[in-house]
Amino acid sequence: MPSQRNISLYKEIKELYSNYGKNIIFIDFTGMSVESINSLRREIRKKNAFYKVVKNTIGYRFFKEDAGIDVPKEVFTGVNGVVFANDDNFTEILRFLVKLEKDNPLKIKNSIFESKVFNREGTIELSKLPSKSELIGYVVSAVNSGVSSFVYTINNVIQSFVFVLKAVEDKKK
Repeated sequence: MPSQRNISLYKEIKELYSNYGKNIIFIDFTGMSVESINSLRREIRKKNAFYKVVKNTIGYRFFKEDAGIDVPKEVFTGVNGVVFANDDNFTEILRFLVKLEKDNPLKIKNSIFESKVFNREGTIELSKLPSKSELIGYVVSAVNSGVSSFVYTINNVIQSFVFVLKAVEDKKK
């Protein structure tokens, strides 16, 4: 029979999963000080995501049974922190963690993005993708570039026509 504490932790994970979206980053924070972990938690919170330390058995059980995602059992070994992120900030948080990993004992394990499980290498590659807002910026820039070119071309045709009319007028004088 599960304890009340474990039941409430399971419910909390379920609520976080439904509130923050289905993009998850699993990290091993072995060797980090309490101060560093609290700092990490604050930075993640500023990016509109949530960091939670999860018991291995409860995490494995939730993702396998409730979320229906087959996360490898080896992810749930050691000390696990789980970052819950939404679509808008997932790559930003992932880049932040990859950068942080270089100077800290933090280790990115796996991730879940768009209901697909990625191993460590795949997760690092995901961090190199542009974020949703960056992609929108690229599209707006491309559309704006096309419109600007069109306006310039139309303006150039009209300007050339005016110059020809002016030249004909000058020649008649």
